[in-house]
Amino acid sequence: MVFKKDKGEKLTREEKTEEIVGDKDPKGAVVAKRNAKETAAIVWDKTCELWKKYELAVFAVVLLVFAMLARGSYFDFKSGDYNSFLVKWFDEIKALGGFKGFASTIGDYTPIYKYIITILTYIPVDSLYSYKAVSCIFDAVLAFYVGLTVRHFTKSDVTALIGYGVTLFLPNVFLNSGVWAQCDSIFTCFTIMSFYYMLRGKDITSMVMYGISISFKIQAIFYAPVIVIAVLRGKIKLTAFPFIFVSYILCAVPAVIAGMNPIDALLGAYLKQVGEYSRLTLNAPNLYQFLSDKYMTNEKISQMMVFASLGIAAVIAIGFYKYKGETDDKKWLLTAYVFAITIPYILPHMHERYYYMADIFAVIFACVYAKKAYVAVLTIYPSMRVVMRYLFDLGNTKIDFRALAIIMLIGIVALFQVVYSEFLADKKDKTECQNKNLPNEEEKSATD
Repeated sequence: MVFKKDKGEKLTREEKTEEIVGDKDPKGAVVAKRNAKETAAIVWDKTCELWKKYELAVFAVVLLVFAMLARGSYFDFKSGDYNSFLVKWFDEIKALGGFKGFASTIGDYTPIYKYIITILTYIPVDSLYSYKAVSCIFDAVLAFYVGLTVRHFTKSDVTALIGYGVTLFLPNVFLNSGVWAQCDSIFTCFTIMSFYYMLRGKDITSMVMYGISISFKIQAIFYAPVIVIAVLRGKIKLTAFPFIFVSYILCAVPAVIAGMNPIDALLGAYLKQVGEYSRLTLNAPNLYQFLSDKYMTNEKISQMMVFASLGIAAVIAIGFYKYKGETDDKKWLLTAYVFAITIPYILPHMHERYYYMADIFAVIFACVYAKKAYVAVLTIYPSMRVVMRYLFDLGNTKIDFRALAIIMLIGIVALFQVVYSEFLADKKDKTECQNKNLPNEEEKSATD
């Protein structure tokens, strides 16, 4: 047999062997090809299985990477708060040396946040980047728990991923950490964790998380009515309630050990903040935007509205508490959203970023009540607009604060309408069930 290539060239020894084998055993080559195809198919099927199993996790990682890259693009931005306060606190705590910073009374932040600042002073990174990095980390944790909470309600991994992604890219979340170097994501993260664990029936964990939340920032108090109502209605066991104070006190212990006065460690930061600002509103789109400037520093109005706000919150809380129907998880979400958005609207001396917690509950609400997502848009937009003005164009762009306050009010009214319809629908269903169980007059007479 003569072995030649297409061009008449002689074949190599290996090529001769292959051709001889091919002539002698053509079925072997077919089998080999078939096995190769089957192996490729098995590998492809396994790859598809793994992708289906972990595709949402991959999407979550991709979203997180892009979210952090977006924040990183603003890491060099220095806000007015950073220049006026944060960098000075950092430098003064660093100058104290060692963990003496735990006992520092510098600024109006709580001991637990000063622990973080003290630890950051040991890291050879610019304080601006350190502040922002910590807040960005909590952005990710916050988004994760928003996703878990949404999944608890919807039982949908896709909807949970949407909630997670929206939180990561929500303007007020992005701006607060990556641009402003503020830490509202930290206390809100622990509040959402508290809410999630309450829904899951883990009462002690929920109370511990809330204690940590309120040890970071006093704005966590906006969620307090939910805790009180939950205890009174039996959603949270009374025996779990004291763990709020246990975790709060434990958060202050390192500061006391380091030499801080116990009262200062527990209440000092919050006592400083009382009366720190005289204006009735500090760029917040709320009730006080309808007052003229001459009333903005009126102390009597301030005192009156503090008590009025407490009274209004108490009335709303009593309404939720006295509700006679079943309080399912969706109703707890509505309760939390109502207080998170209503309290900063009626309480004086609110800053523009004090709607942060409400924005997060708005995201969860929009995922759970998709057809009523316009309510979330109405409450998020004014909050976002005033924050953007403060950071980027303070004094350069004229915005109508009253218009934003009106939009916020419309959103609050729309939310109360949803609350009313949800609670009323439950009452109607209960009445219809009772009527079905009762025999009508004809049936009664026929029986008689």
